[in-house]
Amino acid sequence: MPKLSTTEVNKSVETEEGIYHNVDILVNKSHEALDQMEDFSQADVDRLCQVIEKVGEDNARHLAQMAVDETGRGKVEDKVTKNTYAAQTIWESMKDMKTVGVIDEDKEEGLIKIAEPIGVIAGVTPVTNPTSTVIFKAMIAMKSKNTIIFGFHPQAQKCCVETAKLIREATVAAGAPENWIQWIEHPSLTATTALMNNPKVQMVLATGGPGMVKAAYSTGKPALGVGPGNGPSYIEKSADIEQSVGDIVLSKTFDNGMICASENSVVVDKEIYDQVKEAFAKRHCYFLKPEEIKLFEDHFIDPRRGTVAGPMAGKSAVKIAEMCGVTVPADTEVIVAEYKGVGPKHPLSAEKLSPVFTLYKAENQTQAFKICTDLLNYGGRGHTAGIHTRDSKVIRKFAFAMSACRILVNSPAALGGIGGVYNNMMPSLTLGTGSYGANSVSHNITAKDLLNIKTVAMRRKPLL
Repeated sequence: MPKLSTTEVNKSVETEEGIYHNVDILVNKSHEALDQMEDFSQADVDRLCQVIEKVGEDNARHLAQMAVDETGRGKVEDKVTKNTYAAQTIWESMKDMKTVGVIDEDKEEGLIKIAEPIGVIAGVTPVTNPTSTVIFKAMIAMKSKNTIIFGFHPQAQKCCVETAKLIREATVAAGAPENWIQWIEHPSLTATTALMNNPKVQMVLATGGPGMVKAAYSTGKPALGVGPGNGPSYIEKSADIEQSVGDIVLSKTFDNGMICASENSVVVDKEIYDQVKEAFAKRHCYFLKPEEIKLFEDHFIDPRRGTVAGPMAGKSAVKIAEMCGVTVPADTEVIVAEYKGVGPKHPLSAEKLSPVFTLYKAENQTQAFKICTDLLNYGGRGHTAGIHTRDSKVIRKFAFAMSACRILVNSPAALGGIGGVYNNMMPSLTLGTGSYGANSVSHNITAKDLLNIKTVAMRRKPLL
């Protein structure tokens, strides 16, 4: 295929035909790189993953600062933590995972499992966790010996390109093919759609809004897509109130609430409701006055989509209050709306992606479970639900009742949902929501999800 000059490329991206042509060039280069990686051993891919880990750790602060500067969302220190998590914690979780060649052999059963890469992967990334998602997806792609082409969110293009460039430079210097990791230079919905639908792309790995995830699943090829999470958290009457409230405030303030597993609503038994309110107030949570709630709703929620307005996501509580015309103390960490009802007629019951949550008083456990279920059904089905309690029977009952793939017990949901920090779930920055949320997987996604597994079955004595 002839190489286009810079002028021709810039001109061609203005037309749909040019966009599809340029994506095809990326995909062809990716297949060439895939062929060059065919003979890579487990040791080869592991060594390159360690290079990615070092890039993520060494540049965690630089990339975090770039992400905040470009997107205007989140906190630098928390994005440093996310980048380090995506590099160090993710690698530690899968460094001993077999992903190349024979990964399992059972001589007694006469079965051999052989792993092979899926192929060329289209990686779609969100504005909420931009650089950390690039590190994570590059890591699991290399671990599974795949190549990857990214479609970055336009509002985070610069910081994501910087992340991918650093990874490419370091891995190529260490022996990887130059085009094993690529990206769309001129981001647009048309370009990302062209990438996902390219017939020579084998899989779509999409993290983003519901529209993008739905598009990923409509490509007619394997897709791992994760969308919104409107997760509730239930503080049951036996809970350790101080720990529960502390965990929720930590979760809601971490990177200004942009991890989709974070609590969007908190349901509290009436017996401890006043104590819980007092504990939140002590931690600089501002409770909206009844007359402020409607004003806040009108500004905070996008009436067309019924979810948080784009400019609000990832901003600080004080900034959000200012944007909504509400005056709050300068030290406010979280904004709380005492609420009744769930659904379109109750706008703040939707996903918030910010240090804002709704607080519900439950008359009894049955009502608490119903409120949590209604919240999950209103945009968070399949994602995450939290419970704070000392009663093991209530934990089991709650787990069976909730349509959520992650049931987090006595922990901050944002840091609990991604795994590996407050629990032993598989660490990941892509969280499956199962059939509840129209996803193909219900677990935290890792390199194993990017493999074809061949089974060699030896002949045995026939049963018939």
